[in-house]
Amino acid sequence: MRVFYVSQIQYLKNLKDVNLTTLLYHQAFSLQLALLEKTSMHQIASALAGISIIPTLAQHAPQLALLVRENINHLQTWLPKVAQLAGEDEARAYLERVSERDVDATLLEWHIFSGADLCGSIRLKEIDHEDRTAAIGYYLGSRFQGKGIGTASVRAVLGHAFGVLGLNRIEMQCAAANRSSMALGQRLGFTLEGVLREAECLNGVFVDLHSHALLRKEFLQDGA
Repeated sequence: MRVFYVSQIQYLKNLKDVNLTTLLYHQAFSLQLALLEKTSMHQIASALAGISIIPTLAQHAPQLALLVRENINHLQTWLPKVAQLAGEDEARAYLERVSERDVDATLLEWHIFSGADLCGSIRLKEIDHEDRTAAIGYYLGSRFQGKGIGTASVRAVLGHAFGVLGLNRIEMQCAAANRSSMALGQRLGFTLEGVLREAECLNGVFVDLHSHALLRKEFLQDGA
């Protein structure tokens, strides 16, 4: 497909007169190719049967909005920005922004599916390819918790980050009172490195953040 795409671009360059219809066709083709490459490059295998971890797509908007509505109270408490995606239009606009930002490879986000049901999300942000670091965030719908889905999915993304992306250090921050998020990080070998005092404002209240990190060598030593 890539060879065909290159030949199409060369074809355009050789044309003396490119009409608008032809140009739009090739732009659409280019966007389709980029989408296919993104999906295939960052598709992640899950250790759990029936669980899929795939890059976010705008077409996931209805499922994302439903997931947010089902977990609105929890999200409003810990992830108020995510709680704003309860409408399909808001969810689609967000997913389109994510697609635009992952072009420069500083942000990648995946959706976790259990069969056809969207059950959560995992994000790598602030990806620094020079220092080989990134920060990770995640959430899982309440009806999918307690089944090992969150732990297995985050572990799979960490394997992708340390392997395919070549990162060396992944950081994780969460509110000091968010025990479930901290527990997941601890199960995966993250080390608490410090407390950032009143570093986040949640619903008008300043809260402390616990700062954790995991190194590539630690991940490999644990046999994850």
